[in-house]
Amino acid sequence: MASGLITLAHRSGGPLMDIIVEDETSRNGFLAIHEEEYAAQMALILNALSDEGRNVIRERARSSVDRFSEREFEVGWLRSTEPVMNEVLGLK
Repeated sequence: MASGLITLAHRSGGPLMDIIVEDETSRNGFLAIHEEEYAAQMALILNALSDEGRNVIRERARSSVDRFSEREFEVGWLRSTEPVMNEVLGLK
C-alpha cells in the first residue's frame, strides 16, 4: 500500500479490521473471501475502474499507512501503558 499498489486482501483479521477501508468515499483497497469474489474484485480493478479511480485509491492507500508508523506505535504504546506504570510506581 505504501508503494501505491492496489491491494486485494482476504476479508479477515487485520485487513478487515483496520487496514482496508471499503467505503466508496474513502476506499483504499479491496477485500474478498471466496474465489468468485476475488475474481469480481480483480475484474473491477482491472476493467471497471478508470485510471483516475485507480490513482485515487493508490493515494488513499499511501496516506493510510502513516497510522502504522513507528511514531504512531510509540504514541499508542505510551498512552496504553502510562496508567499501568503510574499505578505500579505509585504516581497516581
